[in-house]
Amino acid sequence: MIQTSLKIALIIVLLIYLLCILRAVKKKNMRINYLIFWSIMGIALIIALIAPNFIENASNFLGFGLPINMIFSIAIFIILYLLFDLTKLITKEQNKNVLLIQEISLLKNKVEELEKEVIEKSQEKR
Repeated sequence: MIQTSLKIALIIVLLIYLLCILRAVKKKNMRINYLIFWSIMGIALIIALIAPNFIENASNFLGFGLPINMIFSIAIFIILYLLFDLTKLITKEQNKNVLLIQEISLLKNKVEELEKEVIEKSQEKR
């Protein structure tokens, strides 16, 4: 009885989690590729709750000694994937920042040159 109510509560929490992910994408706080990733994770957790023997059967089929070994291996792989993807994203944003800084510097120099020209022309008219 307690186990069933706990499963129901966890499924409800996971459904709320999936709704929060969709809401974040709608508000443009999350990219679509992360939506897919986190949605798959949420669905996998729901499947693991609905079919508890699934993890044991999958770990036996894949040759892991214990189900927890499979879970940790998958978690480590997921963390490494996310780190790699975020590193690519940060590098891309840093490159954009460098270009923006260069463009701003060029525009600043151009504005200073134009200001000097305006000042010189106004002094010549006097």
